[in-house]
Amino acid sequence: MAKMIFAKSVRYKGITYPPNTQFEVLDEDVQDLKTAGGWVVEKAIKEAEQIIEEQPTAEDKSEVDKLRERAIELGIDFKGNWGVPKLTKAIKEAEQA
Repeated sequence: MAKMIFAKSVRYKGITYPPNTQFEVLDEDVQDLKTAGGWVVEKAIKEAEQIIEEQPTAEDKSEVDKLRERAIELGIDFKGNWGVPKLTKAIKEAEQA
């Protein structure tokens, strides 16, 4: 299920909805209603949960992200555009000191 809205009155499943009123629609009807001028304002909870699950975990982090976390732990003041070589060098220097 998704919530949609129209800028005009629309009749869906035997009910007439006034302009700018949110209403729930079946997933299979979304594309046809978008073609008719409506837009989705809220997707189903399952889709939102799927997006949350797709976010990177600690295992999926890039090497730069891992180095940035290590630099923060060591209190290194670094710029956001630093790459692997600069971060590695700064971390080594901080660990030796």
